[in-house]
This record gives sequence, C-alpha cells and structure tokens, in this order.
Amino acid sequence: MPQLRQTWDNSHFFKGTDDPKIATTVAEVKTKIAAIAATCAPFTQKIETAETLEPQEFATVLASLQTIHKTRTALAKQLGNVRTYISTALSVDAKDANASTLRSTLQQIGAELNQAMTPMEVFLNRVRPEFIDVLVNDPVLGEMGFLLTHQRKLRDQLLSVAEENLIAGLSVSGLQSWGNLYTELAGTLKCDIQGETVGLAKAANLLSDPERGTRLAAWQGVRNAWIGHQETAATILNAINGWRLEETQKRATVRELHYLDKSCHQSRIERPTLDALMETTYQQRAIGQRALNAMAQVLRIPRMAPWDLSAPAPAAGNSQTISFDDAITLIADAFRQLTPEMGDFVVMMAAQGWIDGKPTPNRATGAYCTRFSEPREPRIFMSFEGTMGNVITLAHELGHAWHNWVMRDLPMMQTYYPMTLAETASIFAETLVRDALLQRAETPAQKLEILWQDAESAAVFLLNIPARFEFEKRLVEARKQGVAIAPKLKTMMADSWQHWYEDSLSEYDDMFWATKLHFSIAQLGFYNYPYLFGYLFSLGIYAQQERYGTGFNDLYTAILRDTGTMTAEELVGHHLQQDISQPQFWQASLTIVEQSVAKFEQLANAH
Repeated sequence: MPQLRQTWDNSHFFKGTDDPKIATTVAEVKTKIAAIAATCAPFTQKIETAETLEPQEFATVLASLQTIHKTRTALAKQLGNVRTYISTALSVDAKDANASTLRSTLQQIGAELNQAMTPMEVFLNRVRPEFIDVLVNDPVLGEMGFLLTHQRKLRDQLLSVAEENLIAGLSVSGLQSWGNLYTELAGTLKCDIQGETVGLAKAANLLSDPERGTRLAAWQGVRNAWIGHQETAATILNAINGWRLEETQKRATVRELHYLDKSCHQSRIERPTLDALMETTYQQRAIGQRALNAMAQVLRIPRMAPWDLSAPAPAAGNSQTISFDDAITLIADAFRQLTPEMGDFVVMMAAQGWIDGKPTPNRATGAYCTRFSEPREPRIFMSFEGTMGNVITLAHELGHAWHNWVMRDLPMMQTYYPMTLAETASIFAETLVRDALLQRAETPAQKLEILWQDAESAAVFLLNIPARFEFEKRLVEARKQGVAIAPKLKTMMADSWQHWYEDSLSEYDDMFWATKLHFSIAQLGFYNYPYLFGYLFSLGIYAQQERYGTGFNDLYTAILRDTGTMTAEELVGHHLQQDISQPQFWQASLTIVEQSVAKFEQLANAH
C-alpha cells in the first residue's frame, strides 16, 4: 500500500491563502463576468417578447446563449477551484484571516455573476416552450436542459431583472453574512471539559467517549458554550428565516409558494413524496425508539440521555483505537466487495492527500465532502480520532467522493445533484462497511459492536432527523408571527424532540437549535430531511443486490450518474420501476431497518 496522508495536499491549486495566484484568478474571473454581463444585457429587451419569440429568431438567440454558456463554464471552473480552496482552508483553521476575507470577496463575486446572468435567466424562464425544445437538442446547450426545465417549474416566482439583481446583491451582506457569522462563531468557541479547554470539534468527538461521565461533561461543555452566546445564535436563526420569508412573500406575485414546496423543488422531489416519507416514518417511529431502548439496556442505564446518543458500544470501549491507515484499509476492503475500483479509489484518496482528518486547533466541527472543479478532484474533511464512529463517518464521506468520481467525465451542469440523492451514496457506503464488518465478526461482542452502529443509525435517521424537520417547520411558522427569542426556540426544540422521541430519552436537548450547524446554513432551508430520504432510499437500493446479481454495480453506477439529470421520482421509476410517492416504497426500507434493530435487540438481551 502507498504511504497515506491524513492532511490535505492542495498545493497544485494554490500554495496558501496568500498565494498571488488567487488574486490573479479572481481578476480573470471578474473579467469573464464583465464579458458575460455584456452578452446577457441585450436579453433585458427580449424578456417582454420572450413568450412570442418567432422561430426565425431562434438561431440568433441560441448563438448568444452558446457564447455565454462557454464563458460561464470556464469561469465556473476557476471560481469553483478558488471557492473550494478557501472553504477547505477555513475548515482547518477558522482564524485564517486571509481565507475569511477571501470568502467574503468570493461571495460578492458570486452575487455579481448572478446579477450579470439575470437577464438571460429571466428570459429562459419566460421564453416559449418551443424554444426550450430546440435548446435541449442543441449540441452545446443541451447539457443545461434538465436544470433549465426543472427551474422553469417555478418561473412564476421570478421577479424582474432589477428586482432579482437587488436580491442577489443584498444577500451577500444580508443572508449569507448571517451564515458566515455562525460558522466563525462555531470555529472560535471554546468548551471547558473536565478542566481542559477545547474547541467544538474536539468536544464533538468526546461525545463518543466510552466513559459516560466524559460524554456528559462534553455535552454540558458544548451546551454551556452556546448558552453563553444563545442570543447571538437566536438572532442568526431569526435573521436567516426572516430573510427567506420576506423573499418568498415578494416573489408571490402569481401564487403563494409554501415553504415545503420550495424545499421539495430544491430537493427535486414532489410534495407527495415528502409527505409519504415523513408520515410513514412517523408511523414507524417505534423502530428508532426500540433501538434506543436496546442501547440503554446494553449500557446498563434506565434510559438514554442526549449525551449518550453518540456513545460507542461497550465492547468498543475496551478495544484499541483504530489508526487512520487501518480505517482506510478497512473501508477499502469493504468497498471492494462491490467493485475493486471503488476500493482502489479509497486508497488513492488517502495517498493523494485528498482527506484531511488530523485534529487541529480552531478546526471546524462536522464532516463533509467537497470537490475542485478543474480537475475534478473530491476532498473530505473530518476530525479523525480513531473511534468506530469516525470510521463510519469516513466511509460516509467517501461515499460522497465516489459519487463525484463516477460523474467526473460528465458536463459540469449534469453533475449538480440535490441533497436527497447525494445522501443516498454516502449512506450506501456506510452500509457496505457495516455489513463487511459484521461478516468478519466472530464473537457476540464483536457483532454487538457492529450492530450498535445500525441501531445508532436507526435512532438518528428515524428520530433525530425528523425532530429537526419538526423544529424547522415550527420555526418558520413562529417566525411568521415575529421574532422567536432564545427561550421560545428552546421550548420549540424540546417539543420537537418530544414529538418523535417520546419517552425513549430521559431528557431533551433544548439547545440543539444552536449547537447544530444545519439550522444556520444560509443557502438552504430544511437541510435535514434529505438525510432520512437518503437513508431509506439507499437501503432500498442496497436490497436490490440479490435481485440484480453481477449486474448490480452497473445499476448502482447508472443511478449515481443520473442523479444530476433526473428528479428523484424519475430516477427510481426509470432504474427500479417503483413509485416513491407511495408509502409502500418507504415501508419496504423501514422493514429492513426493523430487521436490523431486532437482531440488535437479541444481542442486547443476551449481553
């Protein structure tokens, strides 16, 4: 095996956040934006007659669009590389002043690009359908066909060019700045845990400590750190949600769009699909509650508490810490059971320095997968400290990376997939690793340790994720009535947990709205339910292996490659001939979860 790295090597893009090449790239991007703006400007005059555009005008308009598209594609690659580089730098060190300044600059440039293209975007949303049919079949523009067609479903929410540009311009110092504030605050907060002062990333890992006292201390440390800034966190949530509500109201010139309908459009699912997913899961919430009760039984405690939700299995507490190299080998071997190429890819990721898992001061919390645009190279960020939970998280992110990798030869505009389908690949990867570990397990203690991961997943996806969804709905409704101050947010969070967890927990985490980054992501509301979608959807796909046999890998690869050009309903209908708007689809996956929880309960009873 080649030598593996636990830190990023992004030096072939830029040498550091102070690299003069960044300034040169930014200048080139601004030049291209100016060129796009000049080419897009004439579309302002075409908007009024877009719906009656004559066929003899099609060729001239298509030629202009081709020029814009080629310039935009080249620009997107340059801008994407700088954005990724800066975001990765801030993840490793939230106090990097150069990176922080550049992030704001790049957000402003993004707004300028949106403004430059607004006349064209408005035109394409209003032009007669016959022109779109011609565009979709154009050899240059055809790659944008799906995104454009999907976008046009909400064309009645589009405002004038001037209004769209005003929103884009104001959002940089408005909406996006609130999200930036949360990220910066989270990167600098310190927690006092058992006499030691640590950052939030370190504290998050301590929530997986085998000692319950340490977990409690970590949970209290994180909670107290945020309580000290709860007014700021509440202001951030209110500002972000207030902005979204105001923008939605301003766009409702033809019809009022429900916030869940907007979210479904972003997730590329239909509202009946979301309703079927959530309702079926709620009816089966007892599966997640059973998982928690069995975990409490193994831990020999009456009921699980919030600080126990990431606890390792007792057997794991007596086992040695897993090294990063061993984790890579373990995951690669599991992936190879599906296809050798997938396992080799894992090793390559670590050998090339495409994974950053080494804990550092001022490090961001959480884990994610991102990618550079040119060349198409994925990157993974996490804090790896050798726990089994870390291994599963790493597998999760490597699933995302593999998803990006199998699409690397597609046109860029065909690689933009929604979160619902993104999480499918990551959770599929988790399942591969857990199943491989279970096959290798020889003793009941070893099996318990692996099935513990299944039980934990059931509790997270069937209870915690839906509780977040419940809170987000309550938050939006409350924000319509005015500002939701911190005490009210705490009550809403506790009520949301009660709605799903019921009596399976000893108490509820009423500060979760502050401690969880997902609620303060400015760019996307309702960030959480796609995880539940991906969890159950991936299990449904995973269960198809026996049916398709040796052809399954081809099926799975085809599904991943089509995630950028189909809605979720189209994807499942085309590849699996099933209807995800019906409860039956989701019930089938929930049955798989129930079977796994039942196995865990048997081992828990014998423990």
